[in-house]
Amino acid sequence: MSIPDRPTVMVIGNCQADVYRDLLRTSDEVRVVDVRPVYEMTAEDIPDLHADLARTDVLIVQPVRDDYRDLPLGHRQFAARLRASATIILVPVLRYAGLHPYQVLVRPPRDRSLVPPVAPYHDLRTLVAAATGDLSVLDSAPTPEQATAAARESVEALRVREQAHGTLVASDLLEGYPRWHTINHPDRGTLATVFDRIVERVPAGLLSDPPRIGDREPLGATRAPVEHAVERALGLIGRGADPDDATGGARGGEWLVDGAPVPSREIVEAHLAWYAATPDVVEEGLRRHSARIELLGLR
Repeated sequence: MSIPDRPTVMVIGNCQADVYRDLLRTSDEVRVVDVRPVYEMTAEDIPDLHADLARTDVLIVQPVRDDYRDLPLGHRQFAARLRASATIILVPVLRYAGLHPYQVLVRPPRDRSLVPPVAPYHDLRTLVAAATGDLSVLDSAPTPEQATAAARESVEALRVREQAHGTLVASDLLEGYPRWHTINHPDRGTLATVFDRIVERVPAGLLSDPPRIGDREPLGATRAPVEHAVERALGLIGRGADPDDATGGARGGEWLVDGAPVPSREIVEAHLAWYAATPDVVEEGLRRHSARIELLGLR
C-alpha cells in the first residue's frame, strides 16, 4: 500500500484518547488526523471537522452527548458524517477512585475549564472544610468498608456507562485495584490493555503490526499519593507498588505535579484559599458528589 492510500484514523477524546492517538501515530500503516479536543472546539472548527470525518476510515471516539456546548459535537453526530464503509469504535472515558476515594473532578457550569491551583483535582475533604469551616474534616481517613465501597462504586459506574453507550469493555480492568496515578490518569498497564482492545476492533489487516505502549507512563507526570488507610483496606501494602512512584502514602505525603514534588498540605492550603474566592465551585462540588460525600462519612 502506498503512503497516500493508507487508511485514515481519527481519535477524539480526552488525555486518555491522546495516548491512543500518539500510539497510532507511530505506525506506518495508518494516517492519523489531528483534531482538537472536543471541549476546545468552536463553530469555526466544524467545517474542517466534517470534511475530515467524510474522509475517515476508522473513528475512535469517547462518548459525547449530542449538541455538546450547543455544537454538533456528539459522537452520534460524528458517526453520521462518516462514510457507510467506515468503522466507529466507542471507547469509555475511564474514571477510577479506588486508590483516591476523596479525589473528584468538578466542572462549574459558568466555566467548565476552571480548575484549582497547583493540582487540578478536588479533594472532598477540602471542599467540605471550605463549605463548613470545620478544618478537622481534613484529617479524615476512610474506614475499610468505605474504601472498598468507593472502589466498587468506581467499577460499577464505569460498567453502567459502558452498557449505556455500547463502548468496548474496560471495567473488568479496575477489579484488581490497578495502580493509577489519579482518578482519570490510568497506569500504562490499563492503557495498554484498552489499546489492545481497540486494535481488536479495527478492520482486519489494517494494523498488522500494532504499536506497543512501552515502559514509560504516558499519563504519569502528575501523581497523587495513595493513603495508608486505603492501601490497608484494599490489601495493597507491599503489593505491586510502582518503584518510580515517589508520592508517598500518607495524607501528609507528596504529590508529583508535572514531575515536581509538592507537599499535600501545600495543595490543601492553596485550594482552601481558591475556594474562598470561588464559592460556586464548592457548591457545585457538594451537589455533584453528594453521594460520595455521604458514602465516605464526611457529613
